[in-house]
Amino acid sequence: MATLCCIPLVSGQGKKPINKRYIDSVISTLDTAKTNFDKVRKLTRLAGENRYTPLTREFIDKSIEISKIVGEPKHLAHSYYSLGNYYYFNSKLDSCLSNLDKAYLLSEEINEPLLQSSILSTKGGAYSKLGAVILAISTQMEAKHLLDKMDTLVLREDQIRKYKGQNLVLNNSLANLYNKTEDYEKAIEYYEGAYKAALNLGSKGNAAVILSNKGNLFIKMNRLEEGLAILKQGKAMKLESGMPERFIASSDLNIGIAHFEMGNYDKALESYEKSLVVSETNKSQRGIMEAYTNKGILFNAYGRHDEALQNCRDAKVIALKTNDSEYLIKTCDCLYQAHNALGNYEESLQNHELYTKVRDSVFNEKNIRKITQIEMQYGFDKKEAEQQLIIDKKNRQKNQILIGLIALGVFALTLFMFFRKRLKYQKTIAGQERKLQQQKITDLQQKNKLTAMSSMIEGQEAERLRIAKDLHDSLGGLLSTVKAHFGSIQKECDQLEQVPIVQKTNGLIDEACIEVRRISHNMMPHALTISGLEGAIQDMVDNLNDQKYDATFEANNLPKMETTREVMVYRLVQEIISNIRKHAKATSIFIQIFGHKQEINLIIEDDGVGFDYQKAQLERGLGLKSINSRVAFLDGNIEWDTQPKRGTNINITIPKQ
Repeated sequence: MATLCCIPLVSGQGKKPINKRYIDSVISTLDTAKTNFDKVRKLTRLAGENRYTPLTREFIDKSIEISKIVGEPKHLAHSYYSLGNYYYFNSKLDSCLSNLDKAYLLSEEINEPLLQSSILSTKGGAYSKLGAVILAISTQMEAKHLLDKMDTLVLREDQIRKYKGQNLVLNNSLANLYNKTEDYEKAIEYYEGAYKAALNLGSKGNAAVILSNKGNLFIKMNRLEEGLAILKQGKAMKLESGMPERFIASSDLNIGIAHFEMGNYDKALESYEKSLVVSETNKSQRGIMEAYTNKGILFNAYGRHDEALQNCRDAKVIALKTNDSEYLIKTCDCLYQAHNALGNYEESLQNHELYTKVRDSVFNEKNIRKITQIEMQYGFDKKEAEQQLIIDKKNRQKNQILIGLIALGVFALTLFMFFRKRLKYQKTIAGQERKLQQQKITDLQQKNKLTAMSSMIEGQEAERLRIAKDLHDSLGGLLSTVKAHFGSIQKECDQLEQVPIVQKTNGLIDEACIEVRRISHNMMPHALTISGLEGAIQDMVDNLNDQKYDATFEANNLPKMETTREVMVYRLVQEIISNIRKHAKATSIFIQIFGHKQEINLIIEDDGVGFDYQKAQLERGLGLKSINSRVAFLDGNIEWDTQPKRGTNINITIPKQ
């Protein structure tokens, strides 16, 4: 079956190739344009009309040059969008995405939803070419959402036409993407939307191409009668709209495939011959290759193996020349069957070996694309996290400087008052006043310190909650979807279960899902919100038991604390347990927390390897430093009882308030 693809807005007549003289002529006459934006619009429009061929780069570069001189976001947005399209059509997808990102940021400043939708649509196409189908669908849906909002706006006539054209492209692109994910019902829904949009735009040619895509999908779904009827309707519309012969040849080929699937071999051969004649007349190598291949497959079904050999040999030559893996696989399989039927076992084996080699190469390439997609997403997330850390660090530094300046100002003001009063009062009164003022300064500094630390902790917890939700809702959902699709692929292809890389990939996806859930839970456990500190620690102990630790937890007379202190105590326990898991090599862990008078006592014991506490302090381990700092912030005391090979006992006392 012919491959479904995204369609451009087609017309009956093609454009003549441009040359350097034409480009120089256009650039030299730019001064006749009324405004700078008219110049930009003319240059980008001509680049698009000429399908972004290499020579059109001069149009785009000139447009960017004018935009930079003017310095207007609108000019730059349209110029970078045109450059992104140029890289898309020339298959330089990294550069395409980079320039589209620039264009989108600029378009947000000028609030042009139609331009934003167009940018996102091209990004979706780039993601699709990279094999990131799910990301492509989400990007195209975002573009469609922007476009749908324009229903409420009053548009100019030229904007209305662009709106209708963009609606057509988006619906067709989404249909093709859903076809790739084998969500056929969704694909049909969007093909119908694209077909209506094409008719609404008055473009019979595009409507005919969409009908052909829809007909091919029905054949793929084994709805043969419906598919054949739609393909014939599409061909009739192509003829009515005066489309080039190559489009008619494509319809004849697909109609032939439909007849073949239905067992109508004579009609299939007749359609293949029509397609071949047009392709040979127009010297279309791909059309000739497709016609010869399908004729060869048909002759094998007829039992006319000599004719099958001749057709598939000719098709194989073109497939090798054009490096077309899909048709090289088909022609090798056709030749293998024909040679085998004729008793040419050596030639049959050669073609079968090449068939297997190319098929495995395509399979490996698809896997590499999937791995690359995951690596790209990981790199993007990592870069975003690093940038956020830099921003947070700068904000903390600004806050620290501000607090320091405030404290310095308060201190300077207090000193001024102190010296003023010392002149008025006797030495004894002045001494008492000095002590009182010093106490006030100390209290204020302590209060500022507590306020700052509290704000920082609340900010950290809020950020943990946000990241946890993002991990669970976004990345977790995405991994679940990848798992579901991978499972669907395994069901479709029984042999995949026997391939080691598939089993390994399946395991890695499961591990990734578990890891996302674990990280999300550690960053903001639900038990702390629902059941309080006791429930959260119990949940932590249950997880330890699930991990084959012998963990025990006791809680008595635990008083109600402020939320911030509960979080700090929970993080303290979490930090200690993390250190035990990393370093102690323990099998048994005991946690006890209870209230006594105006204090909270926390005891944690393990039967691990223990360590030299004094030596560890001199080495300035981050784990010990973090634990001691948390206890100090809570105005508590900590006692370490540990020696090498004798386990560790930690006793912590914390005030209730």
